[in-house]
Amino acid sequence: MRTLRALLTVAYPFAIYAALHGLGPRSVALCFAAIVALRAALTWRRARREDLRRLLVPALLLGLVPAGTLLAGDPRFLLLVPALVNGALLVSFGRTLFGGPTLVESFARMQVGDLPEDEVLYCRHVTLVWCAFFAVNGAVSLWLARRGDLAAWTLYTGGISYLLVGLLFASEFLVRCFRFGRYEGTLVEPLFRRLFRARPAA
Repeated sequence: MRTLRALLTVAYPFAIYAALHGLGPRSVALCFAAIVALRAALTWRRARREDLRRLLVPALLLGLVPAGTLLAGDPRFLLLVPALVNGALLVSFGRTLFGGPTLVESFARMQVGDLPEDEVLYCRHVTLVWCAFFAVNGAVSLWLARRGDLAAWTLYTGGISYLLVGLLFASEFLVRCFRFGRYEGTLVEPLFRRLFRARPAA
């Protein structure tokens, strides 16, 4: 289910671009509403009762997209989804900065277990960087949606933004390898052993 959800998120800009060239915005909104309703039904059916309140807000926000399109006939409502996704990611990362552990720290502990204090602080800084990225990326996506330039919006939200995510992820991985020697056992270990002096994991 998570893999399918990720694929749908990645394919969304291209699907909307193609759909709006073949159908009117209200027809596309009806299709979108049907997909959202089906996904919500499948998710809520499997969710625990205590999770339903947490799932209600994203469902309502997504529901506003087809509702606004149907009422106003404006396709720009359909372009708001990437901005909403970035907003959700910003909230997910940002709320872990208060009380901890940060989301990046949680991911790191899944790989290496206990972390030294300097790496915990590093993970907090990386979480802040991701929060800043999602804020800027969401703002650019929102600006392009308001402009209504479908081609530019599709290029950015379906291509450039993912390249930026990959670049940031790869850059952070290189920095982590350099600072903490966390590349042992990875696919890039032979290359990194030549670039960096191997250091035992803390």
